[in-house]
Amino acid sequence: MRATFAERIAVALMTLALGAGALLGYATLRAYQQPGGTVVGSAQGGVESAQASGAQTSAPAGSTTTGSTGATTTGSTSAASSGVSGGLIKVGGFFDMTGPVDSSVERDTVKAYLQKVNDSGGVNGRKFQYFDCDSKYDVAAAHACAAQMIQNQVLAIVGWTAPQGEDGEVPDFAQAGIPVVGGLGTPNEFKYPNSYPVSASFVHYGDELAAEAQALGIKRPSIVVITDVPWVAPVEKHLLDNLLAHGVQYSDVEEAASTAPNYDQYLLGAAHGAGNSPKCPGCQPAKPCSPTEGANCPDALIAALDPYSYVKLTQAMQRAGFHPPKGMLAAGLDKGVFQNAYRNTGELQGAHSLVPFMSPYVYPSNPTVHDYLATVQHYYPNQVVNLDIYTQHSWTAAMVFVEAVRRAGSNLTRASLMQALNSIQGFNTGWSTALSYGAGLHDPNRCFRYMVYQDGWKNTSDWNCL
Repeated sequence: MRATFAERIAVALMTLALGAGALLGYATLRAYQQPGGTVVGSAQGGVESAQASGAQTSAPAGSTTTGSTGATTTGSTSAASSGVSGGLIKVGGFFDMTGPVDSSVERDTVKAYLQKVNDSGGVNGRKFQYFDCDSKYDVAAAHACAAQMIQNQVLAIVGWTAPQGEDGEVPDFAQAGIPVVGGLGTPNEFKYPNSYPVSASFVHYGDELAAEAQALGIKRPSIVVITDVPWVAPVEKHLLDNLLAHGVQYSDVEEAASTAPNYDQYLLGAAHGAGNSPKCPGCQPAKPCSPTEGANCPDALIAALDPYSYVKLTQAMQRAGFHPPKGMLAAGLDKGVFQNAYRNTGELQGAHSLVPFMSPYVYPSNPTVHDYLATVQHYYPNQVVNLDIYTQHSWTAAMVFVEAVRRAGSNLTRASLMQALNSIQGFNTGWSTALSYGAGLHDPNRCFRYMVYQDGWKNTSDWNCL
């Protein structure tokens, strides 16, 4: 049996780690504390048990409020009220860890990067202390987490991943004068000057998916999009509008829920076009669907889902015998733990995936990829198989944040951190286009690459930038 990518990486990195010493253990998915207290431990005192009803989000002294107009946000000018004291820097983030999505791997990716920095001596004589919270794929829980981050006076929010509640809390952190570095790329993360995204807005995924569909000769795809998150409506509209603008007449749109136990109901519409009637008699396991067999027969499937829902989608495709002639086009199919599931259904073969960073599956010798894999393997070995494009978001956010902390120097406050972030120009992440910020709103990365799975992932393009 051929070893999986994750298995090969794990073996290689274990060998590297033996030369440096014993690997640190992975304690639990919910809490981890480095012996000696110098780590970025899950400093959760009161964070996990936060109640939304008692949340207070008043802005601290020295901060100014802001809207989505591009006005400059000024953070606290006091080190103590910025979470900087006693040689420690308080850093925060919340992650959906219970529910249909488990973002503990994104949390542990940020912590691994900060732990590596701590173990090398920290930054300007200080070390990082990480406060995390389970936002539970729930808007109210995310609001409670945000209130606790504000109450704990963290310096910044770094690498958070909470599809349900993340977008809605950007204004609260702006109100509190707390900078936000990284995130999924939700709409509000591009509307407030305290937010420093590291990847493209989800709205821009529609531009690139549509352009690639046209390049692949897709004429009449079915669309499956996740819609049980509050910010997705403009993302879906942008995708559909761009498909039409590129001459791609989609046959059906299925709005899926990540909480659905399976995706059979969505495949019924996707396989047969609008109306859920059997307009595509060729969609059988022994005979792939052909666009010539019906006016509404889809020739491809375009999907915009979370990694967990992709598994349910491909399993439903297998059960329905739905194998469109031009395959599947999606974003972020390369989550290690699900590679076998995709392969076992046969739907991964020939699939095209859009990615905002150079994929570790295609560029294993890239220095940033190597550092990322080796560091996560060292501190959280059980999480290596769970890495995906969103952990690349989190790792990049940690890189940018630490660079800004270095630039801020000994007088580290929220205000000086934002000044340092705004000074970053042409920052080389090693696996994306260079990132630049400045005063006002930030949108530093509008670039993507494409991959195709042909008995393994292969790159098919250089950077495509909007």
